[in-house]
Amino acid sequence: MRNPPPGKSALDFQQTPFATDGNGLNSDMQKVRSMFEVGKRRFIVLLVLAAVGLLGAAAGQDLVAVAPKLAKIEYQDGRVRVVRLQIPEHASLPTHDRPRRVVISLTANHVQLTRADGTASETHTEAGNIAWSEAAVRSVRNLGGPVENIVVELKRAVHPGEPVANLPTALPAGYLSESRHRWALENQYVRVYDVRIPPGETTTFHRHAYDQVAIYVSGGLVSVQLEGQPWGQPETIEPGNVSFAANAAKPITHRVRNDGKAEYHVVLVQFLE
Repeated sequence: MRNPPPGKSALDFQQTPFATDGNGLNSDMQKVRSMFEVGKRRFIVLLVLAAVGLLGAAAGQDLVAVAPKLAKIEYQDGRVRVVRLQIPEHASLPTHDRPRRVVISLTANHVQLTRADGTASETHTEAGNIAWSEAAVRSVRNLGGPVENIVVELKRAVHPGEPVANLPTALPAGYLSESRHRWALENQYVRVYDVRIPPGETTTFHRHAYDQVAIYVSGGLVSVQLEGQPWGQPETIEPGNVSFAANAAKPITHRVRNDGKAEYHVVLVQFLE
């Protein structure tokens, strides 16, 4: 206990109140409370930043980066990346970020998808299926046999795909129109054809005027005739192969003959932007 000031008794000194503010708090208590509030705010900010960082890290995980043995780049430029995804039986893919894309199933798929919010669902897809998929963050678990997909990723697709419900009645210039090229899907980014040619049959002449990726689902033995030229030599196409053609700069008109003994099946993904 401190000694009382001169002229004050010990009792007077003990009963002298501390200086307080309007809320009855002395200056020392105010400092303590202020420090506590600042510390609490800093802690909350750090928690928020940590949460954002974790979410950003999860969202920024690229498929090829998290699963380099299962996802291989087949083709890439500034606009598109084509990935071959192979998931062994009962294997899993860790959480990764998926851009907007076209998925071509080379095999049947039976997988479980777990999204960033923890919800999960199962999907069953037949071999040869073609689908547009929006951007998502999720993990994948293979519930069935080996899976092989070709994934055509659109790097510049910043807005959701706006599906075209039906073929336009008046086809625009450069539109591929041929009976064995079945129009499968279209939005502002891509136009996709499912092409099936029975053995021994030939397409009519048709024009390719957009850059495109071809996914050879079945492969086969085919011959090609460019307009105004003789038939080329038959060429063996391996099933599952992928190729890119820069037809926007150099459109081609040709027809294709299936010289094999089985249906020739190829998917064409044309890029509209």
